[in-house]
Amino acid sequence: MSASPQIDTQDAAPASRVGLWLLGGGFGLLLLTGLLLWWREGDRLFTDGLIAALLACF
Repeated sequence: MSASPQIDTQDAAPASRVGLWLLGGGFGLLLLTGLLLWWREGDRLFTDGLIAALLACF
């Protein structure tokens, strides 16, 4: 009978933190890009671009 190996969960913690930082950074960059577009082009063009982007996704 062999003992079941123990899984060390401390190794997975830094990888998940990096993933969360990347997701947060990506979200922040998208938000800043949207705000810059709205500031430069106005809310009408931003809304039209957002609708076009959403339609392109679906």
